Amino acid sequence: MLMSRSKKLQGKIRLSLLDKRILNRLQEDIPFESGPWAAVAGELNIKEDLLLKRVAFFKKTGIIRRISAVFSPRKINFISTLVAVKALPGNAGRVAKKINSYPEVTHNYRRGGPYDLWFTVVAGNKDRIAHIMRRLEKDKDIERLSEFPAVKLFKINVKFTA
Repeated sequence: MLMSRSKKLQGKIRLSLLDKRILNRLQEDIPFESGPWAAVAGELNIKEDLLLKRVAFFKKTGIIRRISAVFSPRKINFISTLVAVKALPGNAGRVAKKINSYPEVTHNYRRGGPYDLWFTVVAGNKDRIAHIMRRLEKDKDIERLSEFPAVKLFKINVKFTA
């Protein structure tokens, strides 16, 4: 019997010590050189093909969503804000789609509690963020919207231990 991808991923995946080492290392900078995976594998004292197989497994199982560049908005004169939305009953999915239509939205999570959705907006200026907030405030599917501008960044990583 074939299982759907979502059913397969509902089970817990046990990480080996090597998997944890790889995942911890991948949260650091990837070397900017012609053979970045070989360099990372060398740091981990494993062969490059093993590293690539494990990364492919992490991607296939959803442990890793993507590997991409992460920029610091403030270093390039962008600003960010965290926004919480209370959707009218039964409208959270519709509101999420509207929020996700803005290219400036980098994360959007459904949560329980007084707000249904929490999302991050990163834009080139305060006016653009204000424009997005005004449009969302007028949305008939949204009951309440609160903005929490970034004051100080506290960057953390997940650390896998034995």
